Amino acid sequence: MSKLNSLQAFRCLGLAGVIIGHMTFAEEKYAGFSLLPAAIKDFNQLFIDWFFVVSGFIMVMVSRGRFQVPREILKFAYARVARIYPPYWVYFFITLAVFLIMPAWVNSGHDEPNLWKSFFLIPDKSLPLVIVAWSLIFEMWFYLVFTSFMFCSERYLPLILAAWAVLIISANLLLDISKLNPFLRLILHPYAIEFVLGSIIALFYFSPSSERVSNRLALGMLLFVPLVGVPLGYTYGLFRGEGLVRVFSLGCLFGLLTMGATLLERRGKLEVPGFMVAIGDSSYTTYLSHLLVLGVVGKLWVLLGPATPSLFGHIVFLVMMFAAVMIYGLVGFKLVEEPLMNGANRLGKRLFKKPDLGNTAKLAVKHAK
Repeated sequence: MSKLNSLQAFRCLGLAGVIIGHMTFAEEKYAGFSLLPAAIKDFNQLFIDWFFVVSGFIMVMVSRGRFQVPREILKFAYARVARIYPPYWVYFFITLAVFLIMPAWVNSGHDEPNLWKSFFLIPDKSLPLVIVAWSLIFEMWFYLVFTSFMFCSERYLPLILAAWAVLIISANLLLDISKLNPFLRLILHPYAIEFVLGSIIALFYFSPSSERVSNRLALGMLLFVPLVGVPLGYTYGLFRGEGLVRVFSLGCLFGLLTMGATLLERRGKLEVPGFMVAIGDSSYTTYLSHLLVLGVVGKLWVLLGPATPSLFGHIVFLVMMFAAVMIYGLVGFKLVEEPLMNGANRLGKRLFKKPDLGNTAKLAVKHAK
């Protein structure tokens, strides 16, 4: 399986969108007024939808050829858990320390979080301690469901994904899932549609049919989204709320973007800058830490910044916030996440080490003699 740099570029762009969206809240809180357009707040959460589509694509990519092989299914499940939890727990405990010392600094605008549910990423009526981890709860659910699919034949995966989508659509047409308990809301939430769409796009990407898509059409898919799709969707309010209209609109748009970019990259027609790949690689650390970093920069600005607010000072504040988040993400990835990943990989190799059949056979012969 070769790495697709375009997926890392999407993570980079999606991450930048999330950070800038949260910066609008930080600048109002610490600087007293906002320079960033208010519309950015509306787009802030849309980039999470992009992550869900990309996640579905990646799950198909890393699971190919591993269906109905118990050892491979266990390795797949282990890799997913090891990828999410260890880095998350680092920032859970950092946030917990801040919460215990200065409770008002953490999620002050929301209900008090349930700590043990936050630790294990279990759905709850209140947001988790690390507030951005609400999306990780959905990711873990998607991983669990997809892992269960791997016990079936791989050729049935398109039908299974379609059945999952039909279940979600039917439930949302018949029920008001916002009134359900947290577990049922998680299970039936429309976000699963975006994960399914990403998976279906990956199935198409790896099929012979993808070669029939011309480079011109692939480029059209790539350009249609930012130039036509997003402006139209925003104009007609298709991205409002969390319902089926939103997830289909965003799922299809980000799906087209993913399909166009990956096809062009495979054919050598699209090259991703190295800095975007690096930021994409570190996106998980940056995502987990960015609210903490924004808070630190904001408080330092209040303490050390100019007494009289100015336009220039405000711009400096915005640049400092964005730069600090990105720099910390890159450093944190190298110092924290990457060593944790390497350690988890080494442990996984020991746990799922193939038995030495040669030595086993020799011992059997020796015993027989």
